[in-house]
Amino acid sequence: MKTLLIAIAITMSLPLTAQNSCSPFYPSQEGKTLVIHQFDKRDRLSTISENTITDAARSTISFNTKLKDKRGKEIVNGIFKVRCSGGQTILEPEAILSPGMLQQYEGMEYEVSGDGLTFPNRLSVGQSLPDGEIRMKIDAGIMNMSMTVTMTDRKVIKKEQITVPAGTFECYVITYTNTLKMGTSKTHYSTQWIARGIGMVKEETKKSNGRLVTRSVLQEIR
Repeated sequence: MKTLLIAIAITMSLPLTAQNSCSPFYPSQEGKTLVIHQFDKRDRLSTISENTITDAARSTISFNTKLKDKRGKEIVNGIFKVRCSGGQTILEPEAILSPGMLQQYEGMEYEVSGDGLTFPNRLSVGQSLPDGEIRMKIDAGIMNMSMTVTMTDRKVIKKEQITVPAGTFECYVITYTNTLKMGTSKTHYSTQWIARGIGMVKEETKKSNGRLVTRSVLQEIR
């Protein structure tokens, strides 16, 4: 579950574009890189992701994600795409899972499906956002596994100014519920801060008792 939550946090911070049909809440320049630091439940640095726009077309965005360990050693990297259509920016299920999540199933047959995750191009306080779902089937040889992740109750609860290592930003605050079903069911609760022209500035995921599971912050823009 921890790996998946980190993967979702990384991908939801990806540098999309503000051109024409895409969300104005994300960077628009090809070549721009956002560096995100992820922290574990003890608030210790665990991984670093570098997300770079490689192609900002009108309705399809390509990005490169490099996932590194806390010492800066590259773990994995991959290129994914998102779609922009009908006033929405849509993260496909494969993009949400990110290369770091898929790497652990290398050499196995797997199938990813679902609705992905949608961000309307306009946000306002009190707004409810569409639910998201990812379904994954893995053929591990001696056994088959299936997993479903739902992101529900997505709401824009307020606007707030926050400061992170990359700077000070005026953000919309979005809350949502993560539920993982893989045999048993686990539910966590996330809060995300999104700034116009930047994307995700900060995200925290906690258990129902308020204890931290993961935390991600925007460390650098270059």
